[in-house]
Amino acid sequence: MCCKLLAVYEIDKPAQSWCEHCDIGNGCKIYETRPADCRTFYCGWLLDPRISDDWRPSKSKMVVKFEPMRIVIHVDKDRKDAWRKEPYNAQIRAWARAGMTYGGTVIVWEGKEALRIHPAGEERLGREQKPSSGS
Repeated sequence: MCCKLLAVYEIDKPAQSWCEHCDIGNGCKIYETRPADCRTFYCGWLLDPRISDDWRPSKSKMVVKFEPMRIVIHVDKDRKDAWRKEPYNAQIRAWARAGMTYGGTVIVWEGKEALRIHPAGEERLGREQKPSSGS
C-alpha cells in the first residue's frame, strides 16, 4: 500500500495513486534502484511488533509512519473511513492520548485531506500541498 498511498517526489508520483514501478501484490519492479524516498521509508506495522496484524496495510488499507514527535496514518482514498472503524479508531485515539503527554501528535490523511486526531475528536488541517520546486 505504500506504493499507492505515499507520494514519491523524486519520480513525480503523487499520493493516492499506484506507482508505475509497482507490481501490485508482488512489490517494486525497480527495488535495487528505487528512489531515496522509498529506501528511507519504514512501515510502522513492520517496525513495531506491538501493532497487530489488523494493521497489515493490505488488510487495513492504511500505512502507519513514525516521524519525530508524531504518528502519521495514510488512508486509502477509496476507503477514507477505514480509520474510524475498530480496532483502528481505538488505537489511534490511544496514540493521541499518549502523544499529549509529550507534545506529540497523530495525523490521519483521509486520502488527500489531513486531520489532527485528539483523544475524543479531530481537527481538519486541509488538503495536501505539493512541495514547491524552489524556483
